[in-house]
Amino acid sequence: MKATISLPRHRDYSLAAYLAVSFLLACMLALGGCGSTKVYTADKTIVYKNSIYNMGNVQRIGSRIDGQLADGTTVNMTNLDKKGVEGVLKDKGEVTVSMIVEMDAQEMVYLRSRVSKYSDYSKMKSRFDSALKDISRFMGDKKKTQLKLK
Repeated sequence: MKATISLPRHRDYSLAAYLAVSFLLACMLALGGCGSTKVYTADKTIVYKNSIYNMGNVQRIGSRIDGQLADGTTVNMTNLDKKGVEGVLKDKGEVTVSMIVEMDAQEMVYLRSRVSKYSDYSKMKSRFDSALKDISRFMGDKKKTQLKLK
């Protein structure tokens, strides 16, 4: 007579657990990149002196510095250095300087003031350059939607 001895069987789940953990890890890695791709579609606006400028469809942003003389003629002062500005002020006396941000067909007069000496012009110019730098950073940042200029 044959006697069979049966030992209790213990199933080895270590392989199944290893495969399940590996599968979950692979899924997490594959889906981990999905959350980092965001699309920002909000329109950008610039707020300055109680006016709102929509920058959503602007193709080109530029700047211009005009000087209006006492006789009504306008001088382009954009590319003038210190000697050029001092020459205009010496020859013409007081000049009304307008510092303008051009946005396609739209214009934003950032500063307009009467200037009689170069130090006043220099202060205006440094403030204008700072504003242009702020606008440039704002337009390059995908997340920001509004810029308040001072």
